[in-house]
Amino acid sequence: MKPILRKLEVFFDRMITPALLALVVIVVADIFFTDLKYEYEMYFLYLDIFVISIFVGDLSFKFKRAANWKGFLRREWLEILAIIPFFWIFRLIESIVRVGELLQEFIHLIARGGRLVRFLAVFNLTASRHERFKKLLDKLNKNKRFEEAAEFFKPPPSSEKHDD
Repeated sequence: MKPILRKLEVFFDRMITPALLALVVIVVADIFFTDLKYEYEMYFLYLDIFVISIFVGDLSFKFKRAANWKGFLRREWLEILAIIPFFWIFRLIESIVRVGELLQEFIHLIARGGRLVRFLAVFNLTASRHERFKKLLDKLNKNKRFEEAAEFFKPPPSSEKHDD
């Protein structure tokens, strides 16, 4: 083996313990100090990438020294699982579930199509926001009940006259 690769292998071997300690810090922060973790999210992400790269480097040297693939998998299966970024998989599953929920809501809207069409016609959602608000005010001004309600909110006439 070349001297530079030997030094690199020794470096990865020595960095496993600090990487494990950093991983413990990441997990503890994720479980108990979520506010702190979200405040320094980028730093935790960089630390996580560093830890995974240390594990990948160490595992690649172990793979190079392995005699066969099956023996390598039998001995190093836990380390192989450790380098898989499961949070990406969980985010993907979460996104798929959210898209499914949105599709379900959309299907319910289509199923209630008659009511939806009437709703869109009443509020004329193709018009601008200003036009819709103006129409609403026009309808309220023509309504007798609105005038009666407006009378309720007027201040009472003052019986006292102030001489200043």
